[in-house]
Amino acid sequence: MRRDVPAGRKPTIPPPRLTDGQWELELPFTKPVSLNDRMNWQVKHGKTRPWRVKTKEAAEAAGIPLCKRITVELFYVPVDDRARDPLNLVPCVKAIEDGLVDAGVIVDDSSRYHTSVMPQITPKGPLRPNGNRFWVVVTAHQ
Repeated sequence: MRRDVPAGRKPTIPPPRLTDGQWELELPFTKPVSLNDRMNWQVKHGKTRPWRVKTKEAAEAAGIPLCKRITVELFYVPVDDRARDPLNLVPCVKAIEDGLVDAGVIVDDSSRYHTSVMPQITPKGPLRPNGNRFWVVVTAHQ
């Protein structure tokens, strides 16, 4: 039993502290696109397109310049404490990377220009009212 957390409460993991060359992009989604969703490519495109568009808008609003190389980290706080597989969030990460290309943050989404980190599903914590929380941390590298 952990003694550093009050009984009945789970610890929350805060987002990483941002430094120069890092940007946090808040995404307005309540449900991820999952690898478990078996669907036609057109249906999948319809579900991933908003992720791409909102990432582009958030990157432009944050003023992220063209970078030689970046690291992309997706964080997800679900509304409940059910067990989840982080690999199921890969379609979200792919759409986010495409949105960063659309915003002119990197020239292409090949591995020459970015590194993707395994999506992180954090314990239930400070949530938006009535929903989940998704955010991305983009880190520029020289």
